[in-house]
Amino acid sequence: MKNLTKYCIAFILLTGFVQTGFSQLVSENIWVTFNNISDVPVTVDGHLYSSNTEVQNLINEFNISSVEQAVPSSMKEELQKVYNVTCFCDAEVLSHRIKNETSSLYKPEIAPKYDLMSDPDDYNTTFSQDYALDLIDAKGAWEYTTGSVDVILGISDGNFYTDHEELETEYININTTASPVYYYQHGTAVATTAGGATNNGQGKSSIGYDCKLSLTSMNYNRVLELSYAGAQVINLSWASGCYNSSYVQAIVDEVYDNGTILVASAGNGGTCGGSTNLVYPAAHEHVIGVSSIGPQDNHERTIGDPTTTHQHNSSVDICAPGYDVALTVAPGWYLTGNGTSFAAPLVTGTIGLMLSVNPCLTFEDVEEILSNTAVNIDAQNPSYIGQLGAGRLNAKEAVKFALEFTCDTDVDLGGDPTGNGGTTDPVTSGTVNSHDVSKDESTGGEINSTANVSDDLESELNAVNVNLFPNPTTNTSKITWNFDKPMTLNVFNMNGSLVYQEELRPEVRESIISVEEKGVYFILIENNGQTEWSGKLVKM
Repeated sequence: MKNLTKYCIAFILLTGFVQTGFSQLVSENIWVTFNNISDVPVTVDGHLYSSNTEVQNLINEFNISSVEQAVPSSMKEELQKVYNVTCFCDAEVLSHRIKNETSSLYKPEIAPKYDLMSDPDDYNTTFSQDYALDLIDAKGAWEYTTGSVDVILGISDGNFYTDHEELETEYININTTASPVYYYQHGTAVATTAGGATNNGQGKSSIGYDCKLSLTSMNYNRVLELSYAGAQVINLSWASGCYNSSYVQAIVDEVYDNGTILVASAGNGGTCGGSTNLVYPAAHEHVIGVSSIGPQDNHERTIGDPTTTHQHNSSVDICAPGYDVALTVAPGWYLTGNGTSFAAPLVTGTIGLMLSVNPCLTFEDVEEILSNTAVNIDAQNPSYIGQLGAGRLNAKEAVKFALEFTCDTDVDLGGDPTGNGGTTDPVTSGTVNSHDVSKDESTGGEINSTANVSDDLESELNAVNVNLFPNPTTNTSKITWNFDKPMTLNVFNMNGSLVYQEELRPEVRESIISVEEKGVYFILIENNGQTEWSGKLVKM
């Protein structure tokens, strides 16, 4: 039997969760907003310098080693001014100083500390059946759909073994950095639970297996990137804190405004000091929080022992199997494990199936359907009534309900380069409203809902065809167009600075866009000052 204890120890040491007498040598982080961007320090000869004396004094006194944008992929002006400050100091003391004695900076908060949500010490080496898929009635859901390749499940996690037999054919892109072994195991288990390969004659089955996966590391900037790159659902099997962060809520709201659904682990009982305590991001607004149940819909892993539960509180929206569930954590390695980390992706994959049969579903629609179709588990858990959300996930009924659900089909025709609503098409990177498509239930196909659009305007819109591929990209992207007149292509960075411009000739109809820095870019195609097309490009 493989022992994960050493990996857990490495994880604790590498993430700095063990405090020692040498705390002055441990770097800590806060997020803070700069009133004036010109006060942001720059690095000269390895040292930070700010033109603002107040900021410079903080740098010197608190041994501040770096100041970087916290979420550079955000399209919100207020979040563009938020910076991650790293210091060799007591972050609480630094925050207090900024809050009470500094006018150049405001709203200091302890930065998110990312913690994977699983119980690796409880892993076993074998499992006889996948009770989790049976309990949520995965086979019943698959009678309606096994997922659509047009539905992208974003997985923000530790890291991934992309050569895994259950993963190598399922992901469309990955953006991570080198990390501890346990990170790879955790991310692989989560990704393959949500949308791993199925019907491939090996390994295990996955609830949302014909949906595609977009894989990134775990932080909020990556979450924003996933959303703007077109992920309709994003799984967060991690915690970032035990308090309500206004910065994180603003990020979550931006993702929500962009039409992406967030699903997060509610906590593993001991998280944040106790099973009734709130854990974030699951406890934030516009996030579906998921806790665990076992084979008998039992919230206590060991029935009768209340110390063996995962989180139960007001933030839990729904439960899914999270005790002794079948997992795979590395190529050829199949076992069972515990954690809301593995309950959440069952919900994420199910939402992927729901969107496969009805792409127009909004966050509220999905939340309503999951709630209305959940199995009531109060009788099995009388001590936790009102703390387990709507009950246990029922994938079959949720997908069936989604298929029959009638969406609000109001149409938002305009692109939105500010990111204030709509989802991002993963191919063209043009902004489309989450209500633009309704389901033709007689054929199973998608139809554009344009009943309130004039025929002339609809014809004009259909005549515009701009494609940007690949998007996201790690290198360059090709842009193609069908305009019959000269156009000007403008590419702006997140600060609104023009970084690339080109005249587009109708006889050429394609060009290559290359940007140096990673991040999100706005693209405007104009003719005599009139915007003909707008979209976004993500450089990973």
